[in-house]
Amino acid sequence: MVYDDNEGHKYENKIAQELLEHGVVVKQVCTKCHKHEKFSSVQEKCPSCDVELRLNAGSGTQEDVTFRHNEKEFSLEIKNNPSDPDWGQCELLPTFEDGKCTWNFSNKAKEMRPKLIEYYGEYKFNDGTTGLLPYLNNKKLMPHKFRIPDKDLTIFTRREDRRAFEDRKHKISTRAFADFHDKKSDYVQIGKGYGFYHINNDSANLGTEQFDGEFTLRFRCKANNTHFPICPNCDKECSPGRKDKVKCKSCKIKIPKGKDIGHKCEICSKHATKQEGRDKIVEYAKFNHRDDVVEYVVLICDPEIKKKSNLDLDEKYGKDFPLIHS
Repeated sequence: MVYDDNEGHKYENKIAQELLEHGVVVKQVCTKCHKHEKFSSVQEKCPSCDVELRLNAGSGTQEDVTFRHNEKEFSLEIKNNPSDPDWGQCELLPTFEDGKCTWNFSNKAKEMRPKLIEYYGEYKFNDGTTGLLPYLNNKKLMPHKFRIPDKDLTIFTRREDRRAFEDRKHKISTRAFADFHDKKSDYVQIGKGYGFYHINNDSANLGTEQFDGEFTLRFRCKANNTHFPICPNCDKECSPGRKDKVKCKSCKIKIPKGKDIGHKCEICSKHATKQEGRDKIVEYAKFNHRDDVVEYVVLICDPEIKKKSNLDLDEKYGKDFPLIHS
């Protein structure tokens, strides 16, 4: 079963299904009631909701798949291709005082990724600066988000912030990837024939090679959501959601969604820099265009992987499947 439109989620589910076909026990959870959880080597259904349990985590901070080997649990990160842009993301927040902008990691990033942040504090940048925060502060950026009222943010201010914050000038070692996954995942599966690796150590003794490569360090201003649906019942703005999960919290009803009822956004059609933005159909009958949902992050991307693994969970490439004994 495929749970999301996202190609990465589809690949996660494909790999989870491959594990089941090899008799591997994986963690399965109910996406409807969120109460039922089971480890099994066959696709299970929720006894309460009668829906198939989900094999992969989808979007979020949890590991993509959890499997059992020799009665112990191990976590697995899954990437459908090595150019996936969202590796090791940490949020950065600006504060403004006396006409200056100072950057820091968000509390969530500090809590979740202390080892990675410690590494970023030691990293030497091309200009000779040591430490990610000093480097960013030296750039003397003055972003609009958090500095001016949200109501005054526009498609133009967001575009300016994205251009000013974007930075891909630095290379970084695999240590950043390993530190990011220090407490999250034991193994990683990468598509396009790269295969199955351990991240920090082969904790299950599966005979894997360690993932090794060089990444680009990227500073990115993300525009997460632009179009917010309006409930046809109470006329309140609602949070956008993934497919089949757009609901009004006040009315407890599902917001109708589809290209047949949607239309173009007047603001995007007028000011979008790409044709696809001008022609895109927003799949709600009524919606608000907003430019105030902005997030500043640092991540690693575009890995140059030094060697393909001799093991692979994707049978498409004809490599050996790891000897996982559940």
